Amino acid sequence: MEQKNNISDTELIYGNDCPYIDIKWQKGLIFLSNAVLRLIGNPGGIRFQWNAIKHSLIIEATSIDDPDGYPVIGQTYTRHGSLFIGCSTLVREIWSVTDWDRTLRYRIVAKYNELSNIAIFELKDAVASEIPKNIHGGRHRRPKS
Repeated sequence: MEQKNNISDTELIYGNDCPYIDIKWQKGLIFLSNAVLRLIGNPGGIRFQWNAIKHSLIIEATSIDDPDGYPVIGQTYTRHGSLFIGCSTLVREIWSVTDWDRTLRYRIVAKYNELSNIAIFELKDAVASEIPKNIHGGRHRRPKS
């Protein structure tokens, strides 16, 4: 699979209403912007479907008690919110079909299928960027001179 050019974190800016996910090898995390959850109707839970042949990840709405899903507990769907999901098995499966760098994060913007009410994320659309050093939010610190 062709790897995208690396983009610095300061250049990788998306609007607050842009439905995207970030996938990171480290700790097997997938970050969902709240816009993804709003896109599929503010569900009580979500389910991932992985298609290794088409290299795409699908997120669909499900109930909070779905045994194959991830409950979205306490999510307020605020304009600037987010959701981290630890799913290292899925992340490792994604890395097994890509030649992605493990030190970078990969951001993918959703394509919405209204008929099925699903968000589709195609790996070929991924944009690589550095993982910010300040992982707890706030401004980046300037290097000491």
